[in-house]
Amino acid sequence: MKRFTPDSTVMVTTQEIEIISHEKAYVRLEAGCVWSYLLEDGARIGVAFSGPSRFAVDAIAETKIGAIGESVTGTLVGVQLFIGPSSLENISKSADNSDLQNQEYSNADAFTKAVDSTIEDLVNNKDTKTRFDIKKETWIFFGKDSSEKKIILVLSEKKGLVFIYGKLVHVVGDDNLVSVSKSGVVVSNSDGKQLIVNKDGIIGLDSCVDIGPIVTRSVSGVMKGLKSLKSMKYAMSSFPAYESVDDFDWKD
Repeated sequence: MKRFTPDSTVMVTTQEIEIISHEKAYVRLEAGCVWSYLLEDGARIGVAFSGPSRFAVDAIAETKIGAIGESVTGTLVGVQLFIGPSSLENISKSADNSDLQNQEYSNADAFTKAVDSTIEDLVNNKDTKTRFDIKKETWIFFGKDSSEKKIILVLSEKKGLVFIYGKLVHVVGDDNLVSVSKSGVVVSNSDGKQLIVNKDGIIGLDSCVDIGPIVTRSVSGVMKGLKSLKSMKYAMSSFPAYESVDDFDWKD
C-alpha cells in the first residue's frame, strides 16, 4: 500500500503566507494557491500546493578569498511538496472549480491526480518509498521552478541546510560546509580549515591534506541534524554529477 498520499480535501489560500521562514531560505505562497494536506499512513505530514508562489535560498559561503556561491530566487511552477509542521486553514477556504481552473486544474480530482504524479516523480518510485519522521522546526521541500529545475531543500531545527538546485549543491552543518556552485567548490570544517577550488586553482591544499575526513565530517554533521529523513535515495538521484572542471561556469 502506498503510504504517502494527498488528502481529498482541496483548499485555496486567501492571503500570503511563508510556509518556510528561515534565516537562509523562504518559500512563500500568495493568495490563490490551491493546496491539500499530505498524509503518511493517514497522518498529516505536510502540504502539496500549486499556484502563485516563490522561493529564495542564500547559498553563499564566506571564504578566505571572499564570498563563493550564489543566492537563488525564483517562481515556483506546478505542484510543490512541503514536508513539515503546517496549518493553513486560517488563511484559506474550500477551493471551488473556479479556483482550481485558475491554476489549470479542471476540478479537485485533477489536482489530486497531479499531486500523486508529483509524489511519484520527486519522492517515490516503484521499488523505494521515502519515509519521514517529522520533528518540530524541520522543513523539507521538493519542487520545480519556472525553468523546470528540480529543487530539494532541507532545513533542520538548528542550522543544518541541504540545498540542491540544478548543479548547485550547498550543505551546511554546525561549522562544517560543502558548497558546489558555478563559482567553484568550498570545503571547510570546524577547525577553520578550508579547501577552495575556483578559476584560480586550488587554495588551501597544504592545510587540508586530510580533505577526505573534512568532507565526511561536513556532510555527516549536517545530516545528524536532519533525522526526519529516513530514506531519500530516489529523491537524491537528481544530485548533480560533475564529470570535469569544464562543467563549472567559472566567472571571469
